[in-house]
Amino acid sequence: MTPPRRARVVIARAIYRALLFLSPRGLRRAYRSEMLDTFDAVLADASVRGPFATWRALAREAVDLSAARVLWQDVGRIGQWRQASRALVRRPGFAVTATTTLALGVGATTALFSMVNAVLLRPLPYPGGDRMVMVLEQNPPPQGGISLVAPARIQDWNRLSRTFEGITGLYTENITDTSRATPERLAGRRVTPRFFDVHGTPPIAGRTFTPEEEQVGGPGAAVLSEGLWTRRYGRDMGAIGQALQVGPRLYEIVGVMPEEFSNGTIDVWLPAQLSAQLAGDREARFVSGIGRLKPGVTVAQALDDLTAVSAGLAAQFPATDAGWSVRVQDLKEWRVGEYRRTLWLVFGAVGLLWAISIANIAGLVLVQMHRRAHELAVRTALGASRWRVVAGVVREGAIVAVAGGVAGVALATWLVRGMRAIFTTMPRVNELTIDARVLAVAAAASLGAAIVFSVVPALAATRTTVVAAVNRTGRGTTLGRHRLQKALVVAQVASSVLLAGSAALLARSYYNLTRVQTGFDASDLVTFHVGARWDEDRAAVGQLQVRLLEEIEKLPHVQAAGFSNFLPATGATLRYQVRVDGVAADNTGTIAVGYRSVSPGYLRTLGVPLIAGEGCPAFVTKLDGPAYVLVNRQFAETAAGGASVVGRNLHMVQYPAPPLPIVGVVGDVVEDGSRDPMAPYVYVCYPAGSWPDPEYVVRTTNVGALGADLRQIVRSIDPGRAVFGERSLQAVLDRALDAPRLDAGMLGLFAMAAVGLAALGLYGLFMLVVSEGTREIAVRLALGADPGDMIRLVAGSAARLLGGGVAVGLALTAASNQILQSQLFGVRPLDVPTLAAAVLALGAVAAGAIAVPAIRASRVRPIEAMRAD
Repeated sequence: MTPPRRARVVIARAIYRALLFLSPRGLRRAYRSEMLDTFDAVLADASVRGPFATWRALAREAVDLSAARVLWQDVGRIGQWRQASRALVRRPGFAVTATTTLALGVGATTALFSMVNAVLLRPLPYPGGDRMVMVLEQNPPPQGGISLVAPARIQDWNRLSRTFEGITGLYTENITDTSRATPERLAGRRVTPRFFDVHGTPPIAGRTFTPEEEQVGGPGAAVLSEGLWTRRYGRDMGAIGQALQVGPRLYEIVGVMPEEFSNGTIDVWLPAQLSAQLAGDREARFVSGIGRLKPGVTVAQALDDLTAVSAGLAAQFPATDAGWSVRVQDLKEWRVGEYRRTLWLVFGAVGLLWAISIANIAGLVLVQMHRRAHELAVRTALGASRWRVVAGVVREGAIVAVAGGVAGVALATWLVRGMRAIFTTMPRVNELTIDARVLAVAAAASLGAAIVFSVVPALAATRTTVVAAVNRTGRGTTLGRHRLQKALVVAQVASSVLLAGSAALLARSYYNLTRVQTGFDASDLVTFHVGARWDEDRAAVGQLQVRLLEEIEKLPHVQAAGFSNFLPATGATLRYQVRVDGVAADNTGTIAVGYRSVSPGYLRTLGVPLIAGEGCPAFVTKLDGPAYVLVNRQFAETAAGGASVVGRNLHMVQYPAPPLPIVGVVGDVVEDGSRDPMAPYVYVCYPAGSWPDPEYVVRTTNVGALGADLRQIVRSIDPGRAVFGERSLQAVLDRALDAPRLDAGMLGLFAMAAVGLAALGLYGLFMLVVSEGTREIAVRLALGADPGDMIRLVAGSAARLLGGGVAVGLALTAASNQILQSQLFGVRPLDVPTLAAAVLALGAVAAGAIAVPAIRASRVRPIEAMRAD
């Protein structure tokens, strides 16, 4: 034998021995001679040249003869699948429970992953969406935070920047369409030139705006959303060319944008067509900037570029640009915002619940394997190899996985529809769907579950020899066995503690947020809008506002009415630098404040107390009339250390406007959000019509009658106006807490499911222990043990498992401290009373779960047990 051939023989023998060592015992007996003959044939094959070719051939043969290959061949037999199906039909309780548990796990996991996929993982639905950024101004850093952008500055950025393909802007302007018999309020956006070019998404019908339509004085044009096109026109292509009537102007419908182009609440886009005066006003900061970076440019490079441009503009226009900087942020990150951590937190909870579900099904399979020990032992004694027994269990698990996976996907489809209808404020919710990636996750989850809850228990249950299995069948077992199932139960309890504790902490945090002293009384308050445009005659709009408030306050069930540019506690605000005569707030003499434009009676309608001075004077209808200012208590303390500021003049640092006399001090109101501390605020009493589309607020004793009365009043004043957005102020406040409510509610739901599954695991384990330990229990009772001792024995074993799971769960909760810290308000991540309440709730459920097997153990009749044995 030549040296190369001798080497190949040595290698072949080594591979052969390794496979025999790793293969199951039955496989070694069945395939010993076949493997040896195959390797000899490979070595003798003249077509295999060289040692490397021989190694490859041997490897291929090794895979063909490996245990996985044999298992696959055995699992794939059609007759065996029919046998597995019949075995499941004979055990309907197990089949239904396992399939339902798996379906719930797959459904919840798939639905939540679809939300994570749509919101966080998928790129923005624009060509080159990773190059889209949000561009805003910084006012001025660091105190003032971000600000909207003046259109004039967008023009400068487009002209001077070197890192952008283009920058555009948009602002919200809801419009009233009177082209039909009944006026309809549409959610609109006014866009500056190149808006659709910057986004790069083609319309699904028609076209977008031409340069002529984007200029002041150009023809009116409108681009519809797919939602409005479907709802109003039934996707009829004949809608292109029709017109919307907005005030005295017609806007021809020129195109339709796809649903995923923007948030599903937008109905129509109109060109801004800004006048030369407004387009050149560098102080008119009212648009949101959106830009597209050039290929290869990073966000940091774009920020450096625009910062340098802003510095040059500040030198050129010191009165309006000095002290201002720029903010550039990835558009996707900007839109996702606070929902990122919330979604990952909820999805992590779902994944944990999914793991508990799999562990629970694995425990059920173990119970079935123990109950079928005699059957499996007989099959083994009749010649079935261990691997064929495992293959039978795998087939049953695969059937359960397929049925549960299909049902889970159907459930996920239903849940996704519900989430799209419920979470309307969540960014990119209109993109939520079951796509190929989501289906792949569902398939992987089902396959992984099948492997875990069938292969692992089957291997664990078939470790013993045939003789041991036969001898054990029918005899009592000790209460200390079933280590694997005990480990699964401990893991379920630990996961339940983590979920229940986290849910309790988030619920406590949400409760604290709802109990924050807002500074006003939200009961019996209703807010609404009345359609008005920014390009209307402001004097006429002001007369409408004055008359509308007068007529509303005449209603017998109305106590007060007013309006503001933004509602409280919603986080919507403008921030400015101001200076007060005779007060040096800091080394610059300025103070950063929040800003509200209010009507006379607005703060009184909210129930905000007047601390000093007087409220807003009566309405002034002339736009160039005098304006006055109210400040909150925090402003007085920050600016003047609590000294009186009434009668002093307030100056807007960024604007060369006349000074505003401070006429009063009011109580602090939560304007920015429940989590944020009270901030200095100014309430400017501008003339009527200064803010055309404000938030009207009415305090009434008859909320039901107010809606009809409002529409009648508006119809009598101006039939072309639409009343919309009517809702209680409390609903607005609740909506502002959507994210913490989602955290607490979803995690609480999953925690309840986890606790239920853990209780089911405890029940299954101890029912099995009591069933298998009947003879042992009978012997103890026959020797004089009290039935109560059996209850204490079972309860003590359960308590040890429960205690171990609680200890591990509390350790996991402590480890998740950093994740929970940012989500909590007014409670610590390791708050002992809250966690104790969660553990006690889990203990109560667990006690109910083990009560049945404990009572059953106490009622064993020794004589009948001995006879059965």
